Amino acid sequence: MRYLYIIFLVFIMVFCTGISDFEKNYLSVSYQPKTDKLETIFKEALPLKDGIVFTKVPRGLIVSIDERYFFNDGEARIKESSLCILDRIIILLHELSNYCVVEDHTQDNNLEGTIYNNDCEISLVRSTNIVQYMIKYGKVKPDRLFALGYGQYMPFRGNVKSYDSNNGVPTGMAASNYLKNRMNKRIDFVILEYEARR
Repeated sequence: MRYLYIIFLVFIMVFCTGISDFEKNYLSVSYQPKTDKLETIFKEALPLKDGIVFTKVPRGLIVSIDERYFFNDGEARIKESSLCILDRIIILLHELSNYCVVEDHTQDNNLEGTIYNNDCEISLVRSTNIVQYMIKYGKVKPDRLFALGYGQYMPFRGNVKSYDSNNGVPTGMAASNYLKNRMNKRIDFVILEYEARR
Protein backbone atom coordinates (compact mmCIF):
# COMPACT_ATOMS: atom_id res chain seq x y z
CA MET A 1 0.00 0.00 0.00
CA ARG A 2 2.85 2.30 0.86
CA TYR A 3 4.43 1.85 -2.60
CA LEU A 4 1.12 2.50 -4.26
CA TYR A 5 0.83 5.77 -2.30
CA ILE A 6 4.38 6.83 -3.33
CA ILE A 7 3.71 5.97 -6.98
CA PHE A 8 0.48 7.94 -6.83
CA LEU A 9 2.28 11.01 -5.37
CA VAL A 10 5.05 10.81 -7.98
CA PHE A 11 2.44 10.54 -10.74
CA ILE A 12 0.57 13.58 -9.39
CA MET A 13 3.77 15.64 -9.16
CA VAL A 14 4.86 14.73 -12.69
CA PHE A 15 1.39 15.30 -14.09
CA CYS A 16 0.92 18.67 -12.34
CA THR A 17 4.41 19.87 -13.25
CA GLY A 18 3.78 18.88 -16.87
CA ILE A 19 0.51 20.78 -16.92
CA SER A 20 1.99 23.93 -15.39
CA ASP A 21 4.92 23.88 -17.84
CA PHE A 22 2.46 23.41 -20.68
CA GLU A 23 0.33 26.28 -19.43
CA LYS A 24 3.36 28.54 -19.03
CA ASN A 25 4.58 27.78 -22.54
CA TYR A 26 1.12 28.10 -24.04
CA LEU A 27 0.41 31.38 -22.29
CA SER A 28 3.76 32.89 -23.19
CA VAL A 29 3.18 32.13 -26.87
CA SER A 30 -0.51 32.94 -27.21
CA TYR A 31 -1.13 35.75 -24.73
CA GLN A 32 -1.09 39.31 -26.02
CA PRO A 33 -3.10 42.28 -24.83
CA LYS A 34 -6.11 42.78 -27.08
CA THR A 35 -4.90 46.10 -28.47
CA ASP A 36 -1.61 44.48 -29.52
CA LYS A 37 -3.55 41.85 -31.46
CA LEU A 38 -5.78 44.51 -33.02
CA GLU A 39 -2.74 46.54 -34.07
CA THR A 40 -1.16 43.49 -35.71
CA ILE A 41 -4.40 42.68 -37.56
CA PHE A 42 -4.86 46.22 -38.89
CA LYS A 43 -1.20 46.69 -39.83
CA GLU A 44 -1.27 43.52 -41.90
CA ALA A 45 -4.58 44.34 -43.59
CA LEU A 46 -4.24 48.02 -44.50
CA PRO A 47 -2.42 48.82 -47.75
CA LEU A 48 -1.07 52.17 -46.55
CA LYS A 49 2.60 52.66 -45.83
CA ASP A 50 2.47 56.42 -45.33
CA GLY A 51 0.02 58.71 -43.52
CA ILE A 52 -1.10 56.14 -40.96
CA VAL A 53 -0.47 55.99 -37.21
CA PHE A 54 -1.50 53.29 -34.72
CA THR A 55 -2.03 54.41 -31.13
CA LYS A 56 -2.97 52.14 -28.23
CA VAL A 57 -5.12 53.87 -25.61
CA PRO A 58 -7.24 52.63 -22.67
CA ARG A 59 -10.40 52.61 -24.80
CA GLY A 60 -8.78 50.46 -27.53
CA LEU A 61 -6.81 50.98 -30.74
CA ILE A 62 -6.87 54.20 -32.76
CA VAL A 63 -6.06 53.81 -36.44
CA SER A 64 -5.35 57.38 -37.61
CA ILE A 65 -5.29 57.88 -41.38
CA ASP A 66 -4.39 61.09 -43.19
CA GLU A 67 -7.66 62.78 -44.11
CA ARG A 68 -6.37 63.63 -47.58
CA TYR A 69 -6.80 59.98 -48.57
CA PHE A 70 -10.56 60.38 -48.07
CA PHE A 71 -11.54 63.98 -48.88
CA ASN A 72 -10.59 66.96 -51.00
CA ASP A 73 -10.24 70.32 -49.25
CA GLY A 74 -13.64 71.81 -48.42
CA GLU A 75 -15.55 68.69 -49.54
CA ALA A 76 -17.37 65.95 -47.65
CA ARG A 77 -17.77 63.54 -50.56
CA ILE A 78 -15.61 60.43 -50.08
CA LYS A 79 -12.95 60.00 -52.76
CA GLU A 80 -13.43 56.85 -54.82
CA SER A 81 -9.72 56.13 -54.49
CA SER A 82 -10.17 55.67 -50.72
CA LEU A 83 -12.89 53.03 -50.97
CA CYS A 84 -10.31 50.22 -50.99
CA ILE A 85 -9.13 51.42 -47.55
CA LEU A 86 -12.68 51.56 -46.21
CA ASP A 87 -13.47 48.15 -47.67
CA ARG A 88 -10.46 46.62 -45.87
CA ILE A 89 -11.62 48.15 -42.58
CA ILE A 90 -15.15 46.85 -43.20
CA ILE A 91 -13.82 43.31 -43.77
CA LEU A 92 -11.93 43.49 -40.46
CA LEU A 93 -15.01 44.77 -38.61
CA HIS A 94 -16.98 41.79 -39.92
CA GLU A 95 -14.30 39.47 -38.53
CA LEU A 96 -14.13 41.25 -35.17
CA SER A 97 -16.86 41.93 -32.63
CA ASN A 98 -15.55 45.38 -31.64
CA TYR A 99 -17.48 48.60 -31.92
CA CYS A 100 -15.94 51.37 -34.03
CA VAL A 101 -16.04 55.15 -33.62
CA VAL A 102 -15.22 57.11 -36.77
CA GLU A 103 -13.80 60.50 -35.79
CA ASP A 104 -12.95 63.21 -38.28
CA HIS A 105 -10.36 65.84 -37.35
CA THR A 106 -9.77 68.71 -39.72
CA GLN A 107 -8.64 72.31 -39.84
CA ASP A 108 -8.06 75.24 -42.20
CA ASN A 109 -10.50 74.06 -44.89
CA ASN A 110 -11.38 76.53 -47.61
CA LEU A 111 -15.15 76.65 -47.06
CA GLU A 112 -15.86 79.67 -49.23
CA GLY A 113 -18.73 78.90 -51.58
CA THR A 114 -19.68 75.71 -49.68
CA ILE A 115 -22.67 74.96 -47.46
CA TYR A 116 -20.42 74.58 -44.40
CA ASN A 117 -19.87 77.38 -41.91
CA ASN A 118 -16.84 75.97 -40.10
CA ASP A 119 -14.48 73.02 -39.77
CA CYS A 120 -16.65 71.34 -37.11
CA GLU A 121 -19.62 71.18 -39.46
CA ILE A 122 -17.73 69.62 -42.34
CA SER A 123 -15.95 67.33 -39.89
CA LEU A 124 -19.20 65.81 -38.63
CA VAL A 125 -20.59 65.42 -42.16
CA ARG A 126 -17.39 63.65 -43.28
CA SER A 127 -17.44 61.13 -40.45
CA THR A 128 -21.16 60.55 -40.98
CA ASN A 129 -20.58 59.89 -44.70
CA ILE A 130 -17.94 57.29 -43.86
CA VAL A 131 -20.26 55.58 -41.37
CA GLN A 132 -23.14 55.63 -43.89
CA TYR A 133 -20.90 54.03 -46.52
CA MET A 134 -19.87 51.33 -44.05
CA ILE A 135 -23.50 50.61 -43.19
CA LYS A 136 -25.00 50.82 -46.70
CA TYR A 137 -22.29 49.17 -48.79
CA GLY A 138 -20.30 47.31 -46.17
CA LYS A 139 -23.35 45.94 -44.33
CA VAL A 140 -21.86 46.74 -40.92
CA LYS A 141 -24.60 46.83 -38.29
CA PRO A 142 -25.51 50.45 -37.50
CA ASP A 143 -25.38 49.91 -33.74
CA ARG A 144 -21.65 49.04 -34.00
CA LEU A 145 -20.67 52.38 -35.58
CA PHE A 146 -20.54 55.92 -34.25
CA ALA A 147 -19.69 59.14 -36.11
CA LEU A 148 -18.03 62.13 -34.44
CA GLY A 149 -16.56 65.32 -35.85
CA TYR A 150 -14.11 67.40 -33.85
CA GLY A 151 -12.93 69.92 -36.43
CA GLN A 152 -9.74 71.57 -35.19
CA TYR A 153 -10.43 70.98 -31.49
CA MET A 154 -8.47 67.75 -30.94
CA PRO A 155 -5.05 68.21 -32.55
CA PHE A 156 -2.82 65.19 -33.00
CA ARG A 157 -0.69 64.22 -30.02
CA GLY A 158 0.34 60.74 -31.08
CA ASN A 159 3.38 58.73 -30.16
CA VAL A 160 6.09 59.31 -32.79
CA LYS A 161 7.47 55.83 -32.12
CA SER A 162 4.23 54.31 -33.40
CA TYR A 163 4.76 55.86 -36.82
CA ASP A 164 6.55 53.97 -39.58
CA SER A 165 9.33 56.44 -40.31
CA ASN A 166 11.02 54.42 -43.07
CA ASN A 167 9.41 56.54 -45.75
CA GLY A 168 11.63 59.60 -45.78
CA VAL A 169 10.07 61.13 -42.68
CA PRO A 170 12.47 63.13 -40.50
CA THR A 171 13.39 61.84 -37.04
CA GLY A 172 13.38 63.34 -33.55
CA MET A 173 11.71 66.72 -33.03
CA ALA A 174 11.33 67.24 -36.78
CA ALA A 175 9.33 63.99 -36.98
CA SER A 176 7.17 65.08 -34.06
CA ASN A 177 6.34 68.42 -35.72
CA TYR A 178 5.80 66.71 -39.08
CA LEU A 179 3.30 64.30 -37.57
CA LYS A 180 1.47 66.93 -35.54
CA ASN A 181 1.02 69.22 -38.53
CA ARG A 182 0.13 66.51 -41.01
CA MET A 183 -2.09 64.40 -38.76
CA ASN A 184 -4.17 67.29 -37.49
CA LYS A 185 -6.22 66.46 -40.59
CA ARG A 186 -7.05 62.81 -40.03
CA ILE A 187 -9.74 60.18 -39.78
CA ASP A 188 -9.53 58.14 -36.59
CA PHE A 189 -11.04 54.67 -36.60
CA VAL A 190 -11.29 53.92 -32.89
CA ILE A 191 -11.65 50.17 -32.34
CA LEU A 192 -13.21 49.99 -28.89
CA GLU A 193 -12.25 47.40 -26.31
CA TYR A 194 -15.64 47.52 -24.60
CA GLU A 195 -19.29 47.37 -25.56
CA ALA A 196 -20.76 50.73 -26.49
CA ARG A 197 -24.39 51.81 -26.20
CA ARG A 198 -26.20 54.77 -27.70
